[in-house]
Amino acid sequence: MALAGIDVGTSGCKVAVFREDGRLLANSSREYPFIAPRPGWLELDARAVWEAIKQALSEAVALSPEPVTVCGVASHGETLVPVDATGEPIANAIANFDVRAESYTSFWRERIDPLKSFQISGMPLHGMYTVNKLMWLRDNRPTLYDRARKFTCMEDYVIFRLNGCEPVIDYSLAARTMLFDVTEKRWAPELLTLAGIDREKLSRVVPSGEAAGTVCPAVADEVGLSRRVLIATGGHDQACGVLGCGGRLPGEAMYGVGTSECMAINLGREPILTREMMEASFCCYPHTETDSYITLTYIASGGSVLRWFRDEFGHEERRQAQEQGKDPYEFLIAGASARPASIFVLPHFAGSGTPYLDERSRGAIIGLTVGSGKGEITRAILESLTYEMKVNLDLFEEFGIPIGNLRVIGGGSRSPLWLQIKADILEKPLLTLSTGEAVALGTAMLAGKAGGVFKDLAQAREAMVAFRERVDPREEYREAYRERFRIYRKLYGALREINREISTLL
Repeated sequence: MALAGIDVGTSGCKVAVFREDGRLLANSSREYPFIAPRPGWLELDARAVWEAIKQALSEAVALSPEPVTVCGVASHGETLVPVDATGEPIANAIANFDVRAESYTSFWRERIDPLKSFQISGMPLHGMYTVNKLMWLRDNRPTLYDRARKFTCMEDYVIFRLNGCEPVIDYSLAARTMLFDVTEKRWAPELLTLAGIDREKLSRVVPSGEAAGTVCPAVADEVGLSRRVLIATGGHDQACGVLGCGGRLPGEAMYGVGTSECMAINLGREPILTREMMEASFCCYPHTETDSYITLTYIASGGSVLRWFRDEFGHEERRQAQEQGKDPYEFLIAGASARPASIFVLPHFAGSGTPYLDERSRGAIIGLTVGSGKGEITRAILESLTYEMKVNLDLFEEFGIPIGNLRVIGGGSRSPLWLQIKADILEKPLLTLSTGEAVALGTAMLAGKAGGVFKDLAQAREAMVAFRERVDPREEYREAYRERFRIYRKLYGALREINREISTLL
């Protein structure tokens, strides 16, 4: 029996098919481009996203030696897709990192205490959330707004296209709209009223791992699925990833190390909706695990800083990789200095992530001398991205959120050196998984629950999640990294005003 998980990212989608014992049977992926009609505006062609999903799903189904019986959907958050009554998009989707609705944070501050809003929605005020995009569309594209039968995010949009009858969204992704009551588990009447949003234009909300119809005949025939395949709610990709990493107890976390760095942490059964959490820009919303909550911390640029360095200064490493048919990152990281660097990189190449959420912050390399070489700068990038994450983890522990082991996924999890650096700086053990598709795996586990393959997620976790290795921190580097982290913590504050001035330059 095969379980499929669809993972809809911001720049591409993945489909993975698993046996009920967790073995990966087949996978496929497709990419789609961002559309940038103006500086700071980011859109997606939702039709192109759907076509990419169908292609990846068709390929994965064809490659799987076993027939798919149930399919779950996970996606990134905040993206807004206006659709007609049949699920067809009537305009481009406004993507999660689009900045056009930033000014609407003032709208909320003038009408509701930010702490009250946070305690309802679990989201600290920010322009990226879907509700702000909705209000922007209503105020700036009223004809389009009125034409839309439903406003969906990506999970419910894809479910609508799969089942052909209605959009269904789970609690975790609904929360990313900033219109969901995270304790009552429903669309929030007070926030809907303040925003002037009609509840009937939003999708039906259900828990993760619930049935959302069966695949419609036309789609089933097109992608090669049985017409009896059940469609299930997955959730926000970060929450699905925590589940796919086997995170069960409070403090167990998924650490995604890729183009961006993100950590999703299981908070347990009680939401943490304090002023300290809000002021540190930490969200709190329903997990895909029943009656649990999670929070997120992230670095906006993450591994893209290393990619920038590779593309601009790693020409020799790229040449070697091409000649030997290998990944250029292998050569770049292999050339990193053997000891902790005395150079620091502020990795705000796309603004900061948590806890500052400062879009006007900029990247910097500090401590260069005439003796500085490529190897030391490479190591400084690897270390400084980890220092930035440690700033967030230390805050969590100050707020009484214990952090245990970290389950690492993404491209960075394939680098032994980077994993060891992270373990040494964070002073936490790291676990890597047997599969690199943790988000799709968690989504497939939810699909298995919805389809009755598993009686609950505990059984799914026991059957499907397996680990590859454990990396422990080394005692000999502890003091060296503590001293460097003490210096690193000063960088953002020291450069903040300078970076704000730089950000205004044309």
